[in-house]
Amino acid sequence: MRYRPFGATGKAVSAVSLLMREAPNMATPQAWRALAFSAMESGINSFEVTAGLDVMALGVGEALRAVERRLIFLSWRLRGDPHRPLTAEAVSNSVKAGLQKTGAGYFDLLMLDDAAYESLEPDALGYIADLRAAGLVLQLGVTGDGAATQACIATGDFDVLATPFNLTSDWQARRRIREASAANMTIVATDPFPSALRLPTSQPQKGGLFKRNDNPLAGAGTYAFLHETSGWSSEELCLAYVLTEPSFASVQLEAFRADTIDRLAAVTDRDLPTGVAAQIEMARFSTDADGRRRA
Repeated sequence: MRYRPFGATGKAVSAVSLLMREAPNMATPQAWRALAFSAMESGINSFEVTAGLDVMALGVGEALRAVERRLIFLSWRLRGDPHRPLTAEAVSNSVKAGLQKTGAGYFDLLMLDDAAYESLEPDALGYIADLRAAGLVLQLGVTGDGAATQACIATGDFDVLATPFNLTSDWQARRRIREASAANMTIVATDPFPSALRLPTSQPQKGGLFKRNDNPLAGAGTYAFLHETSGWSSEELCLAYVLTEPSFASVQLEAFRADTIDRLAAVTDRDLPTGVAAQIEMARFSTDADGRRRA
């Protein structure tokens, strides 16, 4: 595992971090405790726990008791409801309940999603400042890629931005990262695996190891290489690409199996294969079937 500084906090966080939210077959504290331990054994020391699921907070709290608190970077995520204002009382109840159930003592970071920020009442923002002054919350962040996120960057009230980024990200995503960096925000990448990629319409034929390809340019300008690079899965290549972006303090993953976490954590110690960066750029700038540009 590689570690990176988390802004000016003085803490070093794992290059990949773990997002925890509702998942099938994770209905007990023991399941979340086992997941947290699996991540720690893979070198991950940064976790984001989503508010509203007691079994998750209790399970993470059990895992935390096995390590020194200062070695773990713990975030608490508040989710908003567009139809319900997020009041100071609601923030207070969530943070205090989270601290009580995890036994963390403090949260390194309080994260708001787009909806939480949009429904945040003025008194709630003032209360968050009080939480920071009391040392219960050390930093404030926002996660998303919408207009609300852009507004948060402009206010100067937020320390951290968590935003989607992957090998298909367009110029708007890259501009958002530049603007957040210029505002001295610490940046975390989310959703490193694209949900849909433009791949060849037919699968390449398999042949011998040294069989000559009749068309050496077959697949050029597409993401076919994600499935054809020896020794790498498509997920591993996507993650390795995002890890090359120097702006990110960490890349946030969502995984619920120990073997998956271990495999992806190991990517931090690998270099992107030769030529893949060029293939990514060719694919990004290739023309879609409808004539639009990818980036």
